[in-house]
Amino acid sequence: MSETTDLAVTILRDNRAPDGLLAGHGLALAVRTAETAFLLDTGDSPETWINVDRMGVDISGMQCLVLSHGHYDHTGGIAELLRRVGQMRILAHPQVFEPRWAIDPGGPRFIGQPNTQAEIEAMGAQVELSADPQDIGPGVTTTGEVGRTAWPMPVQTRLQVERDGQSVPDDFIDDMSVVVSLQKASVILTGCAHAGLVNIVERSQEIASRPVRAIIGGTHLMHSTEAEVTELAAELTARGITQMAPLHCTGETGKKFLSTHFTGKTVLAGTGDTILASADGTLTIAPR
Repeated sequence: MSETTDLAVTILRDNRAPDGLLAGHGLALAVRTAETAFLLDTGDSPETWINVDRMGVDISGMQCLVLSHGHYDHTGGIAELLRRVGQMRILAHPQVFEPRWAIDPGGPRFIGQPNTQAEIEAMGAQVELSADPQDIGPGVTTTGEVGRTAWPMPVQTRLQVERDGQSVPDDFIDDMSVVVSLQKASVILTGCAHAGLVNIVERSQEIASRPVRAIIGGTHLMHSTEAEVTELAAELTARGITQMAPLHCTGETGKKFLSTHFTGKTVLAGTGDTILASADGTLTIAPR
C-alpha cells in the first residue's frame, strides 16, 4: 500500500453540533488528503447537506462515496447527495443493501438503507460492491470485509438482517472502514465499528504500509459498560493505538469512559469540526 500526506477529516453530520448546524443520529465525513477527496457515509437524512451549505464545504469534486455499512443513519442522505452532484461512484460491501430491522418494544423498526441499489443507480450512482479492499487514492483504501478472530463480537438479537427470506441476528458482515497510510503512521476512519474496533485494527494493519496509530469515527460504545470500555481501551493501547477521535455511536458515556481509561489522547469533536492528522498520526482539531 502506498502513502499519502495532509489528512483532514471534516465532520458533516454527527450526534453533536454547535448552534447553526444540525445534529442527528448519524455520521458523515468529508475526507481530504494531498491527492484525494471523498465522502465516508451520508448521515441519517438530507440535513447533512444543509450543514454542508452552512459550512461552505465544496463536495463537487469528491471522487467517491464510501458506505461503512447499510444502516439508515449512514445512508439516509444518498438521494439528496445524488440530486446535488448528479453522479457519484459508491464503494460498499456486497451485502450493504440487505434489509435491516431493530426489534423495539413497539415492534420491528426498519433501519436499513432507504433506497435500493436500483433506485440509487437510477439517480446517478455507479455502485461498486466488493468484500475485498477497494483503492480510493494513493495511500487510501477500504478494509473490505473484516474478520472477527481478534476480538469476538457478542450476538445482538435486537438488530436483525433479512437474509434468504429469513430474519436473523445481524452479523454486520457489511461493516467496513477506511485506512489512510501517512508517512509515519496509519489512521482508521470508521462508521460504527460494528465489526469491533480490535478486529478493524488488526485488519487495517494487514493492509496498511505504516503502523496503525489513530482512529476517527464511530465506535459503538454507547451501550457498553465502563468495565467493557476499560478492557477495550487496554487492548487498543497494547496494539499501538495512541490517538482516538470517537464520534456518533460512541455516545456520551462511551466518550467519558474512553477519556478516563484510554491511556492515549482522546480528541472530542463534533459536527463542523475538522480533524487533522500529522505524519505520525497525531490528531488535532483545526481552528474554525
